[in-house]
Amino acid sequence: MGSIPAALRLGPLQAPRTAGLERWFAQQGSPPLLDLGRSGAPGLSARDVLDLAGAGAEVLLDVSLDYDDGAGRPGLRAAVAASGAARHAAEVLVTNGAVEALLLCCAAIGVHGRPVLVATPSYEALMRTPAALGAAVERIDVWRPGRDLLDLDPLIARVRPGVAAVLVNTPANPSGAVADGEQLATLAARCAATGATLVVDEVAVNTLDASTRSVTTAPWFAGAGAVAIGDASKQCGLGGLRCGWLTTASTALLGAAAALKDLTTLGNAAPAELLAQLALEHRERIVAAVRDAARRNLATLSSWIAGRGDAALTPPRDGLVALAFLPELATARAAECLRREHGVALVPGELLGIAGHVRLGLGLAPERFAEALGRLDAGIRSPAG
Repeated sequence: MGSIPAALRLGPLQAPRTAGLERWFAQQGSPPLLDLGRSGAPGLSARDVLDLAGAGAEVLLDVSLDYDDGAGRPGLRAAVAASGAARHAAEVLVTNGAVEALLLCCAAIGVHGRPVLVATPSYEALMRTPAALGAAVERIDVWRPGRDLLDLDPLIARVRPGVAAVLVNTPANPSGAVADGEQLATLAARCAATGATLVVDEVAVNTLDASTRSVTTAPWFAGAGAVAIGDASKQCGLGGLRCGWLTTASTALLGAAAALKDLTTLGNAAPAELLAQLALEHRERIVAAVRDAARRNLATLSSWIAGRGDAALTPPRDGLVALAFLPELATARAAECLRREHGVALVPGELLGIAGHVRLGLGLAPERFAEALGRLDAGIRSPAG
C-alpha cells in the first residue's frame, strides 16, 4: 500500500453529473410493503434487539448521551471482531454506515487525481465515492450472466503502478456472485506489489451462505495493504442505526481515516452503537432467520422463473439479492408503473447498467415474497407495465 498523504483531504467533493439509483430511490418515496428493491435483511425494531439480548428498555434508557469514543464504543468494536468481521477490535473504526467507511477509506488513501479500479457491476456508492473525491474511476466488468463467481482476472490485469485503490464488493450487489479465494489472494498480492490498496466491501457476507468467511481471516489481509468494510444493516436489518465499520492491519491508514472522521461525523450516536453491539453479539440468531427466509425465497423465485419462458435467473452464491432476466420490467418506467399500479418495488437493470435484468431482494418474509411475485405476474400482463 502507498504511503498515507501528509495533508489529509476530503475534497473536492463533487456531486454526480447524472442522477443514479439512490436519487431514483429518493424520488419514489417510502417503499411499499412488498419491497423487492431492498438489498438487506428486513428491519428490526429496538424492542426486537433488546428482547433478543434479554435486556430491558432501561439498558437503552440509561446509556449516556455524552460524547463517546470516536472510533466506536469498545464493546461494539469487540463485537465486530468477535463476529468474525475483523482480526482485532483495535483494528476497527466504527463509521456512520458502510458509505462513510468507504468515503473515509478513499480519502485516507488519497485517491484524488489517481486511478481507482472498481469491479462492476456494483452498487452505486462503490463507483461514485472515489469519483466524488476526484479519482479517475475505471470500471472493470467481472460478472457474466449464469455465473455465481466473479472473474477477477480482468481486474488483476489492470492493476499497475500508480493505481491508488482497487474496490471489490463480495458478495456483489447486484449479482450475489462472490470472489474466489485464490483469485482474491492473487489480486491482493498484485496490489501489494504495485502500491495499490485493496478495498473489499463485504457488507452482506455470510447472509445466504453460512460457510463464507470475512476476508479478514485470509493470511494476506495481515499484510497491511487491504481494507475490509462492513455494517450491521444488510446482515441484521439495522440500517436506521447507521453503524458500519472499516478494518485494516495498517495503523497508518486506520489513523488517517479516524482523523478524517473528525471532520465528518466525529462519532456515532451512543444509543445506536449500543443496539448494534447487542445485535452483533447475537448475530448468528438474527442471520440464521434471515438466511432461512432468503433460501426459501430463492427457491420460490427459481420455480417462478422456471415457469416463464422469457425469463432466466443467475442464483446468487451469497448475499440477499438476485439478478433475473426480465426484460419487461427492466426499465425505470416499467418499475415505476409496477410500484404505482401493483404496489411492489424492484430495481430495474437500466439503473444498474445491466440490460434486461432486474434486481430482486430476498429479504422479505416468504409469504410476502410470494405475494410480490404474484404482483410481478400482474405487472407483466398489464399493458401499462
